[in-house]
Amino acid sequence: MKRRVIFFLLFCLFLAGCKQSINQSRDALPTSTGSIKITGAYALFPLTLVWVKEFHKTHPNILIRVEANGSGGGMEDVLNDKTNLAMMSNDIPASLEAQLFITPVARLGVVVIVNKKNPYLEKILKQGITRDNLMALFANKNPKTWGELFETERKDPVKVYDRADSSGAKKILARYLWMQPGAIQGMAVYGEDKMVEAVKKDPLALGYCNFSATFDLKTKAFYTDFCILPLDINQNGTMDPKESYYDQVDHLQRAMWLGKYPCPLCRDLFYVSKGKPTTPEVIEYLKWVLTEGQKNVSSEGYVELHSSDIETGLKAISE
Repeated sequence: MKRRVIFFLLFCLFLAGCKQSINQSRDALPTSTGSIKITGAYALFPLTLVWVKEFHKTHPNILIRVEANGSGGGMEDVLNDKTNLAMMSNDIPASLEAQLFITPVARLGVVVIVNKKNPYLEKILKQGITRDNLMALFANKNPKTWGELFETERKDPVKVYDRADSSGAKKILARYLWMQPGAIQGMAVYGEDKMVEAVKKDPLALGYCNFSATFDLKTKAFYTDFCILPLDINQNGTMDPKESYYDQVDHLQRAMWLGKYPCPLCRDLFYVSKGKPTTPEVIEYLKWVLTEGQKNVSSEGYVELHSSDIETGLKAISE
């Protein structure tokens, strides 16, 4: 049974006669005592917790309950009227779209990772790896050794690790490699933390994870015991200047936002409700996430929406 992570934020009522902040807008609902329940994707859970904490600063009386139970759990909850909003990190089934109100709120990139003690690291960072070679490695079809990949006489095997659980990151990697998720093969690990730990312990490892798992959120520095494997997008055997954005967290984040990093490796994250929201608290929260909430996105390892996406979302909520 999957562990369910539950986080409660219970907000106390203002004392009678307490002054409201002058700069609060009239539609900020500062004295509302309504509630919101949000369940669903683990991938969106950390950012949602940050958003709820910040939202509380201007909406102190709203009770918000956030529960991570996976995209499937969130979808089941929202369809059965057990939650106001479902956090989703997977594509919405076309058969359900007519029943749902879908609001993109952020994006999250997937990266391929290797151990920092890999004996071929210098060549890896200089040459990168092509999609064709990644496809062969993750599909276990004509797999090459590290030596064959980077033209040395050594025959060290590439030890591929794969998520054995239901993983949005796996689906996104498979999409980039033109594969079905089930076709990806490797030594099985459960959960993103276990994937990262496996790569950290094995100098010959090849794995994948969400971008947000590769750096310290406080220092904005990449972790030192594993690193992101650069992608040779034009497959010319070297990392050209236009492909060289792996040196700093903000550089790679910017490349993801601009589309320089392969778009198929970045997925939209959504809030989903059953039908268009009608409760003032939910409407206000969604509007806040698309405006003030976007300030928290990059600092938590996600990728901000483009202004056109924000405008579209706000228009759909307001109509």
